[in-house]
Amino acid sequence: MALAKRIIVSLVTLFLVGWFSPVWGQQDKAVQKLLDGAKKEAKVKLGLTMRWQEAGKPSGQKIVETFQARYPFVKVDYERVGGSRERERVLTELAAGKVPYDVTVLSGTQLDLVIKANLAEPVDWRSLGVHPRHLHPDRFGVYYRSQLVGILYNRKMIPDSVGSKLTWEDCANPKWKKKVAMDNRPRYLEIFYQPHVWGRDKTLAHARQLGANQTIFERSRSAAVTKLTLGEYPIICGANYSHYREQIAYRGVTHIGFTLAEPVPVPHGDIVFIPRGAASPEAAKLWVVWSVTEEGQRVLDSVEFDGSPFVPGTEPNKILKGKKTASYAPQWEAKAEDLLKEILEAVGLPVVQ
Repeated sequence: MALAKRIIVSLVTLFLVGWFSPVWGQQDKAVQKLLDGAKKEAKVKLGLTMRWQEAGKPSGQKIVETFQARYPFVKVDYERVGGSRERERVLTELAAGKVPYDVTVLSGTQLDLVIKANLAEPVDWRSLGVHPRHLHPDRFGVYYRSQLVGILYNRKMIPDSVGSKLTWEDCANPKWKKKVAMDNRPRYLEIFYQPHVWGRDKTLAHARQLGANQTIFERSRSAAVTKLTLGEYPIICGANYSHYREQIAYRGVTHIGFTLAEPVPVPHGDIVFIPRGAASPEAAKLWVVWSVTEEGQRVLDSVEFDGSPFVPGTEPNKILKGKKTASYAPQWEAKAEDLLKEILEAVGLPVVQ
């Protein structure tokens, strides 16, 4: 009994030391300061990728409403910054000294330009409790949407018994010559290029075979998915899982299938950041921090199907269990544009700027 009592006392002591440690105290203070600042600002303007509604169903709307229910003292003004043209507009405005949003989104390459021009606000996101896997290496942004990449197929043209077993090697198999489509910026091949995945030689040999097979390269992912559903070709390699789920959930399409070929590429998704000179920086930080909490990611997943695989309960978290995945290592992600250039040249395509 005496031994048991000593063990209990020791455990309680350890708990109390951990609870009142400087780290806990610092995080509590940082969060309270954030809440106080957001209350004073009372508003935040967002420019994000999601549509307000998708096929008549709430998307960005649901996420904003959930945030407002949690933090009613912050009024959200929401606009969509979707494709490359809209993101280029944001870049142009920031370069001209205008700050259109308190929080907005750019690709990794675009954000690097903003950082070099000193137009992004560095934030210690870790001190605010953001999961390390969501952090941009330079502290300037947060990855708030994740993608799973796989193989999409038309079930009217390919039976599930075949489609469900498609592999990445099948994408370059002469058997499927002229029958495979993919994005003209096949980012997942950059992940495969890394030495701990496929490596350079295998990836470039695969790329050359894609060219020999007269693979169809599409500029628009959404247009490619539409063409597949209409039967223009049976397979898309490198398709996003979220696009597959959108077709089923929002458009009632039932004749498509999706295979998570291994290794499953899990590239970093959109990067949200706070422009330097934002009108409501504290409310902006509050939005970003909330967007990658369990609540934020689960509501994102329920409408966009691209919640974090590191958050329990999201679809990506469930379907990746037991699967081999592949992601960017930071030193290789920094070379992404050079890797893409080499891959496209191996395919025989002009480099897409």
